[in-house]
Amino acid sequence: MSQRHAILATAGHIDHGKSSLVKALSGTDPDRLPEEKARGMTIDLGFAHLELPDLSLGIVDVPGHQDFVKNMVAGVGAVDLALVVVAADDGWMPQTEEHLQILAYLGVTRGVVALAKADLVQDTDMRVEEIRYQLRNSPFAGADIIPLSTQTGAGLADLKTALSALADQIPAHEDHKQPRLAADRIFTVQGIGTVVTGTLTGGQLQQGQIVFAHPPGSETRIRGLQSHNREQQVAQPGTRTAINLVDLSRDALRRGSTITLPELAQTTETLDVCLERSPRLPSETSPLRNDLRVRVHHGTGHGSARLVLPGGGGIEPGQNRLAQLRLEKPICIWPGDRVVIRNWQETVTLAGGLVLDVNGDRRKMRAPARIQLLEARIAAPNHPQTWIEAQLTRDGIVKRNTLLRPSSFSPAEIDKAVTRLLDQGKAFQAGDSIADMGRWQSTIAEISKRVDAEHVRHPELPGLSLEQLHPVMEQAFAGHDPFPELIADLCRNGFNRRQNYVARNGHKPVLPAHLRDDGEKIRQAMQMPDPPARKHFTENSTGRQAMQFLINAGEVVDVSPDLVLGVAQFHRYRLLVKQHLREQGQATASELRMAMDSTRRIVIPLLEKMDRDGVTVRRGNVRMLRPINENQISTTET
Repeated sequence: MSQRHAILATAGHIDHGKSSLVKALSGTDPDRLPEEKARGMTIDLGFAHLELPDLSLGIVDVPGHQDFVKNMVAGVGAVDLALVVVAADDGWMPQTEEHLQILAYLGVTRGVVALAKADLVQDTDMRVEEIRYQLRNSPFAGADIIPLSTQTGAGLADLKTALSALADQIPAHEDHKQPRLAADRIFTVQGIGTVVTGTLTGGQLQQGQIVFAHPPGSETRIRGLQSHNREQQVAQPGTRTAINLVDLSRDALRRGSTITLPELAQTTETLDVCLERSPRLPSETSPLRNDLRVRVHHGTGHGSARLVLPGGGGIEPGQNRLAQLRLEKPICIWPGDRVVIRNWQETVTLAGGLVLDVNGDRRKMRAPARIQLLEARIAAPNHPQTWIEAQLTRDGIVKRNTLLRPSSFSPAEIDKAVTRLLDQGKAFQAGDSIADMGRWQSTIAEISKRVDAEHVRHPELPGLSLEQLHPVMEQAFAGHDPFPELIADLCRNGFNRRQNYVARNGHKPVLPAHLRDDGEKIRQAMQMPDPPARKHFTENSTGRQAMQFLINAGEVVDVSPDLVLGVAQFHRYRLLVKQHLREQGQATASELRMAMDSTRRIVIPLLEKMDRDGVTVRRGNVRMLRPINENQISTTET
């Protein structure tokens, strides 16, 4: 069995023993700053590593003081499980509660509660009952509560067992080809250069790989990798990872910078989110109001934004509601990510948010189609098929390789969802795009209706021109061009395309009365294997009009300025040429003339048209069938 990887973060009130517990578990003191040593208080994030049977556990220790909650949020943005620490002598405290709410906002649902300093009280049972009561209506309501003491070592073995058992429930970190690391430390090593550390999620990173860092918004290369102080050629998702970056100074990066692949590094300044306010907030808590300036925490970074609520009003504790966050600086964020909202003064955690769309439209925020998409995603936050279906309903058609990519959903989940939509008849594969089936069928129906109407209005025409059909497509699929696929689908369902016209199968253009005599003469002549020259029919205006009518109708083939052939005769000659070349490999014009049993007047223009059409290729004095993958070769090649 291969070793599993997981990330654990501590949570809890100041001076409840989080750092001491991490040191007792791992042997590493996570308090690394001189100021932390001097004050005896965790100020910034600390890191450690714990090896358990079949489990490599990266640990992020967070500060518990209310002045450093922004650092705490930075430490829990990409964790698998939480270690909530409550001191037995103090019990549940304000920062314990705030940390619990933050974990819930970020979607952390697995955790263990350590009842620390159990040696300072005579009976822990009452404290366990109190904590159990405080955990009600939270993701950790059923979490194990383990009394322990870092002084005596009591309970530490039980805690390790509980952590290992809990880690068994964590889905394996797979390589989804969407690696992302939010920087929590940046420093310089003499002789090596800039090093960035963070938790790697979504995929592997490899030594020598080109990556993108935002900010500053530039490409760089990975010179070296480490996980848990070990050199790696490949860093695995779900591990604490250090990246040595080439030609990027420490000053160019900051905590919160995102390291990912260049093709995944989209940024935005407008987020559509579902904001959730914890029901655990005091009932007297003021509602969140429209146009409030807030701090948005994402990954390991945070920035300022304006909170906009469609329709105004407010969000009370226990409510969730659609909102838009208008950021003051762009960030690298994906649909499905979670954010934490704190007040501008950084003293209170206000809400959590699920990112529904990173391409928010500030002007069309209240558009019904947009609201419908966002509400569908709110109703099914973990269902990629619903997210994709909602996007197809709104946009009509989307390139398949851009659907929810990048996002918190894996490519495998997305492909499976698309396949289900196709199998269920809710979507249509249009080349490399996926279209909403309802929109697609209504567009086909509208085109059919217009073609039939054209046949009634102008029976003399070969059909409806493609130019007249383009507005139908543009109205249905604005900004996209699935026209070839639309016409192809139409032609599979009772229609055909002739040059630049679409007609219903069986439609034959009716010659206008004033062209019928000339048209019939041309039709009769085109039945001959060696029809007269083109000029024989086009000496007058009606003859020229009749000829063009029959060419447009597909009855006559325009071979050259001097030669026209009936469509049946043209295809017969083409077939004879292709059969002869398949048998012989190559042939001269003279040999092909004999195979066709025709004249040079017919053969030379016909062969030149077959060259132009890409059926044959001329090489010197001979012709051969053109290979399918061969580029166009000039018919004058010698």
